[in-house]
Amino acid sequence: MACRNAYRRRQSNNPARAQSRPQSAARVKPVERLLFGADSNVRADILLQNNIDHFEWIVRNKIYPNFLGRNIVGENALTKQEINFIHSKGCKIAPICSDNTPKNSEEAGAVLAKKINVTAFELGIPKGTAIFLEIRENEELTRGFLKGFAASLIEEGYTPAFKANTDAKYIFDRQFCRGMMTDRDIFEKCLIWAVSPTAKEYDSMTTSHLIHPDNWKPFAPSCIKRKDIAIWQYGKNCHAIDTDDGEETKFNLDLVINAQIIVEKMF
Repeated sequence: MACRNAYRRRQSNNPARAQSRPQSAARVKPVERLLFGADSNVRADILLQNNIDHFEWIVRNKIYPNFLGRNIVGENALTKQEINFIHSKGCKIAPICSDNTPKNSEEAGAVLAKKINVTAFELGIPKGTAIFLEIRENEELTRGFLKGFAASLIEEGYTPAFKANTDAKYIFDRQFCRGMMTDRDIFEKCLIWAVSPTAKEYDSMTTSHLIHPDNWKPFAPSCIKRKDIAIWQYGKNCHAIDTDDGEETKFNLDLVINAQIIVEKMF
């Protein structure tokens, strides 16, 4: 299921040069070029116990990332200082919002989008950027909330996006596809960051520089195709290490096949 040394050691960190292969509707073909990224709930510039920063830890344990997913709210939230640090490395940023707001009404979705717009403005996140709202597996969720969030964020000039478990046994699949049936013009503008499946060998792994999936096979909601998934988080809680202050930190492993997602929807 996985191959060794699949990535070139000297992969360019310029996503504009990347190419993707068309996917067959009948059979998912192997992808020769997968663009690597990571996401983490700690700062990229935080010093670790081995006297390197967390960004360098990601590079040493995988390859140079094309993008880094970071939360823009809550504990260890993204700051302007960290944005400058990540950009100085030639890396793009995928903003994530992990929020505990009840997700049960269209009004609640619109209100949250307005709050995110304020945060994005304060951080200097340019219009057009995709902002991924994290949907947890056990959260209450309605089609109306997704619609309210997406429509309001579009009005603010950003690209609505969701980071969720796309396995059909969880609620996101059902509610997102209801939205595609009732408000396709809004929902087809949304990007999806699939956090499933993650196989056992990718969970808490310590050898990610030797292994990655051979095929682009994230779970996809029933109303779209696999090729429509923007990002796939295939590995989680990898390469645990303590910070200089003794707090354990990890990062998740992500892939993209469409370079335009990185070029046009990240900053």
